Amino acid sequence: MKRSEEIFQQKTDYRDLIFKLWRYKFWFVLSLAIFLAAAFLFNKMSTTIFRNHSTLLLKESERNAFMSSQDMMQGFGLFASNQNIENELGILTSYTMIYEAVNQLNLDVSFYKEDYMFGGIVKHKFFRQLEEIYFDKPLQVSIDKSSLQPIDLPVYFKILNKDEFSIEANGENVLIYNYLDDNIVRVAPKVRISGTYKFGEEIKGEDFSFRVHLPPGNNVKPTSERVYFTFNSLSYLTLKYQASITANVTSRTSSLVIITMSGDNRYKISDFLNTLSNAYLEKNLEKKNRIAINTVKFIDSQISEVSDSLTYAESKLQNFRTSNRVMDISYQGQQSLERMNQLESERALLIMQKKYYDYIREYFAKTTDLSDLVAPSSMNVQDPLLNQLIAQLITLNSERTNLLNQGNIKNLRLNTIEVQIANLKKTINENISSNAATTEIALQDINNRSARISAEMSRLPSTERQLFGIERKFKLNDAIYTFLLQKRSEAQIARASNAPDYEVIDPARYITSYQIFPKNRLTLLIGALLGLLIPFVVILLRDFLNTKISSKKEIESITGLPILGHVFHNDSKEKIVINEAFNSPISESFRSLRTNLQFYATGNEKMIFVVTSSYTGEGKSFISQNLACVYALFGKKTLLIGFDLRRPKLYQDFNLSNQKGISTALINQSSLSEIIQKTSIDNLDFISAGPIPPNPLELIASPKTEQLINDLKKLYDFIIIDSPPVGVVSDTYLLMKFSDANIFVVRQGFTVKEAFTTNINHLTQKNIPHISLVINDVKAKGLSYDYGYEYTYYEEKKDKSFFKSFSRKLFKKK
Repeated sequence: MKRSEEIFQQKTDYRDLIFKLWRYKFWFVLSLAIFLAAAFLFNKMSTTIFRNHSTLLLKESERNAFMSSQDMMQGFGLFASNQNIENELGILTSYTMIYEAVNQLNLDVSFYKEDYMFGGIVKHKFFRQLEEIYFDKPLQVSIDKSSLQPIDLPVYFKILNKDEFSIEANGENVLIYNYLDDNIVRVAPKVRISGTYKFGEEIKGEDFSFRVHLPPGNNVKPTSERVYFTFNSLSYLTLKYQASITANVTSRTSSLVIITMSGDNRYKISDFLNTLSNAYLEKNLEKKNRIAINTVKFIDSQISEVSDSLTYAESKLQNFRTSNRVMDISYQGQQSLERMNQLESERALLIMQKKYYDYIREYFAKTTDLSDLVAPSSMNVQDPLLNQLIAQLITLNSERTNLLNQGNIKNLRLNTIEVQIANLKKTINENISSNAATTEIALQDINNRSARISAEMSRLPSTERQLFGIERKFKLNDAIYTFLLQKRSEAQIARASNAPDYEVIDPARYITSYQIFPKNRLTLLIGALLGLLIPFVVILLRDFLNTKISSKKEIESITGLPILGHVFHNDSKEKIVINEAFNSPISESFRSLRTNLQFYATGNEKMIFVVTSSYTGEGKSFISQNLACVYALFGKKTLLIGFDLRRPKLYQDFNLSNQKGISTALINQSSLSEIIQKTSIDNLDFISAGPIPPNPLELIASPKTEQLINDLKKLYDFIIIDSPPVGVVSDTYLLMKFSDANIFVVRQGFTVKEAFTTNINHLTQKNIPHISLVINDVKAKGLSYDYGYEYTYYEEKKDKSFFKSFSRKLFKKK
């Protein structure tokens, strides 16, 4: 926990960070090149996606110039002043609307040109590129929609001459599609189409039937490039286009709608947007006209009923006048007739209203789709409440239809609308019942008044009275007939003056389309950033998660003990490197250690050094033997002692014996002269550890050890003791009391920081004097500003060409 806090509390040395990153400059270059190449390939291989848009105005409908705000057209719902924009957006992007546009655009067949990247040098599907041929299609394909067709099967073709072409298609598990039912019928295990045909000839098989024609005015050129066509499923295309289309208003208070579409062909999406807009306007106009047409049909049905009665009454009146030679009635009878005609006109209106109420009840009982409902004002029903209820019912029904068309069967809003429609129907039925009762009362009143007039007419002469009755029936039928003709004309005028409620403000133009994917510059920029960022992050993470000591500054941050020097990385396999190259960096590093150790002499000509480390593998034996060699070459009589009684190995590097050594001398089995061995290096003797004893710690702690050391000091100028690691056993602590300088070896990139910190703290707590540090295995060539210049100074001159240097750095063994 404490160590973690220390790590996070350390301040960043930006100079050190820059040099650390510079060590890996070749990896940065390689990573940048790889990611830029990947970005280039991504741009080249990705399907290009374009986007375009068109703009519609959902304007408020204008009122008919011939009608007032209370006339029948408002009842039709043709000119409602408020549009439900959310519903219209749902209609615009609905499956039904897009399917209609797909049908109008004739997208049954698609043509593609096949090509490969890099000029087709490598013809692999990974490098294959497809480009849809939208304009200037090389062929025209006529589908027999009464037959089954294979969809999404590439049918390759070649134009041989003006009369013939060849065709080739092979597919497995091909979907077989029925264009009439718009449905996948089955999956064919295998479909094969092959042969040479004449243009216009029927190409027929079990799962296909079509003809191929040359486009009019097409200059016949034999095709060498690979082109093919496929049959498309209209349902699949509809779903695909529906997913790529969005419709949104420009703002909350605006009725401007922007329709946006994305696709891989800028010309196709532009044409599709315009086709969709036109289909939407046509559907809106068709809806308005359908209401007017249904109104005319209803009026025509009423006219056909009244027409027969009017013809019969007219014929009867003419025959009566002819047979009785009566052309007119008296003045008194004329006045009574005028009053009766007025009553009959009122009766005609009431009768039509009563028929409309019966029509509503019957319509509700038989029909659930309310889109064809005739408005009250068409039958001169001037009840504002009923007009409002019918208008609300038509609006709710339209919203329900939109939700169903969008496939939102489980939408909670749909349930709410169904409840509202049921409640409105109930309210309308109650209103109609009340109005029907009022109409009956009005009819009864008219009948009573007619009866009084008839009583007055009874006092007229018999012939005049009969004429009066015949004319009354004629006038009644004529009034109803005239009223219906007037309403029929008004409905036809409204239909003729209908226009869509919406307007295309900005159609989609080819020039306004733009590429949205891939963004070539952005992709290259991201590739460049990743090429630099990933090595940067990896290096930082590696450094942050590194538990090994990697630099001199890390050691200085852990302890204040002096650093004697550093030993560069040994590139050879030899353990003794002093004799290899006189001016090599590693030889000079040991001479530097010898020079620095003189500061511990303090006038003593003879000195003892104890060399230790935290654990094995850190190079303490390597430091001991080469440090002994550098003293011996300096002309000093030097002794190297392998005091690791538990794991004696040092004798192997000198090709000497381990039969007698420290362990045998401490138990008085060998004399001093018997354990000292000469080496191949002048002035350098060696004493091995000897056979492994069962009690090494007790032997080292015995008085015999001190006596042995004192005897050896009389014989040698410098004694270097290779001791066991202090992090493993405590033997070394017993030897340090005999030394003039204690050398603690730290191996760069190997010594664990936690172990080093613990062992240094133990040495400090035990008050061990004269402790110095040596950094071993420093890989400084071109890597660190701490050692780089020194290493370069001693390094032999070599070829510094960029490519050789790059390859050496890139592929060298770590």
